[in-house]
Amino acid sequence: MASRKIGPFEVERQIGVGGMGIVYSAIYPAKHKRVALKVLSPGLMQEPKLLKRFEREIEILKRLNHPNIVKYYGGGLERDQRYYAMEFIDGGSLLDVLKKRKRLTWQQALDAGRQIAQALEHAHNAGIIHRDLKPANLFLSKKGRLKLGDFGIARDTEATALTAAGKTVGTYAYMAPEQIQAGMAITGRTDLYALGCLMYELIVGETPFQSENPMDMLMQHLNDDPYNVAETVPECPPQLDLLIERLLAKDPEDRPYDALAVHTELGEIRDAEKNGTLEPTLPPRRKKKKGNSSKSVVTEAGDNGDRPKKKKKKKKKKNDGPFHEQAWFLVTCLVALIGATVWLMWPHGEEWYAEQWREGIKGDEYAKRAALEEHIDEYLVRFEDGKYREEALELSDRFHAYILDGQLKKLGRRGRSSPIKPAFKAECVKAAGLEEEQGLVYVPAWEGRQSSQLTTNPLPAMQEWERLHQRGLTLKARIAELKESGKAESDADRELLEYGQQIGWLVALCADHHDHFRKLFVQSDQAERFVRRQMENAEELFAEDEADRTAAREIWSYFESAFGSVQRFDEFTEYAQKRLNGEDAAVPGAESPEAPGEDDSE
Repeated sequence: MASRKIGPFEVERQIGVGGMGIVYSAIYPAKHKRVALKVLSPGLMQEPKLLKRFEREIEILKRLNHPNIVKYYGGGLERDQRYYAMEFIDGGSLLDVLKKRKRLTWQQALDAGRQIAQALEHAHNAGIIHRDLKPANLFLSKKGRLKLGDFGIARDTEATALTAAGKTVGTYAYMAPEQIQAGMAITGRTDLYALGCLMYELIVGETPFQSENPMDMLMQHLNDDPYNVAETVPECPPQLDLLIERLLAKDPEDRPYDALAVHTELGEIRDAEKNGTLEPTLPPRRKKKKGNSSKSVVTEAGDNGDRPKKKKKKKKKKNDGPFHEQAWFLVTCLVALIGATVWLMWPHGEEWYAEQWREGIKGDEYAKRAALEEHIDEYLVRFEDGKYREEALELSDRFHAYILDGQLKKLGRRGRSSPIKPAFKAECVKAAGLEEEQGLVYVPAWEGRQSSQLTTNPLPAMQEWERLHQRGLTLKARIAELKESGKAESDADRELLEYGQQIGWLVALCADHHDHFRKLFVQSDQAERFVRRQMENAEELFAEDEADRTAAREIWSYFESAFGSVQRFDEFTEYAQKRLNGEDAAVPGAESPEAPGEDDSE
């Protein structure tokens, strides 16, 4: 019996089902690679709202590319069925781990928290708030890496969303107060609250609030405080206990600033453990209790007040031995050892990798992404001085730039509170915003779509992209110097080293945007009109103060360098050269003042 096909994929078996679709294990025959194939249920194709959500999920995944986020490979429409392919994760979910082990050691929970914080930082920088962080949406590779998935639950922030179909009590266990109350803003700190709930659960073995009644659980999120982690798990260091308490703050402003801050703080706790500088016990502080109000507190032991009465629990067999002696850690090491052995024995040479990626980039979106992940990036790791390295680096930068491109306009949205890093990326966000304001539509060459005709003047945006491209090249040169010297004394230099790879992608992105509109501009039948208007703007600026004169010279200089070789614009290039040399010249084709009539001379 022939296997079922959806697009280019051969379906193997169903591995999951959700509110919007079915997930299958499938094979991409061209690469003999297994993927997870998500298909929108046929009956939902006629539901505009749900179809829009599915499309939105695809657009979100296209903008994300991080080791701790499930990778998107491509999608399409097959016989009125919408689908997309993503990374197949072979180690189950974090929920599966908790079902088997009940809880983790605080060290394991800390490591999980750092990985999740990195995923959230990347998503938040792309303008995406997950809104449904929970163990079931965190998947494990066989090498032990956590990957955040399922970006398809677009929760309504209105109160009616609380009783929407398909929502489970498990989801309510991680909902921030602002998700429950209508009218409150949903921000990246909403995900941080869920991270606090999750880390609490990993260490303690249960979520901060327990109830079989969904409404009761929601009220606990709004009004109650959970017990401190260290009350149940005394070995949990106070620094980690206090961090989780801050993550669970009712007011978003009382939580850590962003996911990067959480990742940094968790790293400091880990380093303190290695250095033996962790505080061994909780410092004296007031303990919280579950009650009818978040203001309910009791005093420390030794006071005359009564302790909160807690339900007695059966003692559970613990599996809290040394980190390096636990079975899961040993299995992970074994898998890594086997993987390393296979890696070293892998027979393919440089030519094989180059042939594979050159063939892959000719194919569909999935083939291009697969070429990037399996051949280009892998080649760059294996062959540090390979003869195709420059070609691979250029392709890697351009493909990653394509993925990064979708983030820029989202990052420029109003109301963003956290700074965009690196600073160069923030400048690119502004340039993308300028492009959007001017009504310009950028179509990446990778998508293979027909570019739209120019209806507005692209020269201001093109000039800005070229400026950023040159600035980016300067930053790349500085990064190379810092790597060679091994010294980064200023904050700016440290940021360059931290985001060096992303800066390389942004440089490629700037070049792509500029080149896209340059090609359209040269072909446009309105090009002369656009140039004339730009030169008239320059003349108006030159008539003002010195700062505006500098801006005018930049317009002339850019046009001369960008279009000096295009014969069609020779008269404008000659005009720009004269103005740069300080000579008087009229804008070609501009209307000259009316000449006086003959009778005026009498």
